[in-house]
Amino acid sequence: MSMRLSNLIAVALLGAFAACRGGISDQPPVHLVLDMDFQPKLKAQSESHFEGWSDHRGMRVPPMDANGRTAVVARGAMPRPELNNRDASNAFVTSNPVAATAEVLARGRKLFDINCAVCHGYTGQGGNDPQKGHGLVGRRWPVAIPNFHFVEGADNRVASLAEGEYFEVITNGKGTMPAYGARIAVEDRWAVVHYIRALQNLSK
Repeated sequence: MSMRLSNLIAVALLGAFAACRGGISDQPPVHLVLDMDFQPKLKAQSESHFEGWSDHRGMRVPPMDANGRTAVVARGAMPRPELNNRDASNAFVTSNPVAATAEVLARGRKLFDINCAVCHGYTGQGGNDPQKGHGLVGRRWPVAIPNFHFVEGADNRVASLAEGEYFEVITNGKGTMPAYGARIAVEDRWAVVHYIRALQNLSK
């Protein structure tokens, strides 16, 4: 290939790249990778043609519970006061308000295995050691994953938390742990707390 032809090709490519920048067009952009740019959705203040909504409003009033209260609550808020994790003096409760039945423990175990075991391990021993860590993520995590069990000579702060504090951390997260208040129902969070206590009792 001659030098002149190479220069012409280089100039043509440079012109093509330059033409792709700074131009104004009334045509939609070219989407080589669609990602989620064209997803079915309903934007706020827009009209809805969903057949169940006769008023065609896109923005809906949050659903109400049986007592006429808004069922959609802020993360961590208690729709039932008796399930609150703090007492009248705002101190963390030390006893679980949900009864520890076999069904509740089974539910707590299921949710623990789904949401917690990936970091804390199925045994609840945590750790961040590639050989000794107990969770799939936890053993590779740069931050030490808390151990729910009492270990002689170790920092047992997490193992000594009140049940209301466990509930608080599950609800709102702490440190590198995400919040699960929007993903796990209130009663189910208390079920997970029961299961954590069951794991602790197994190691005694």
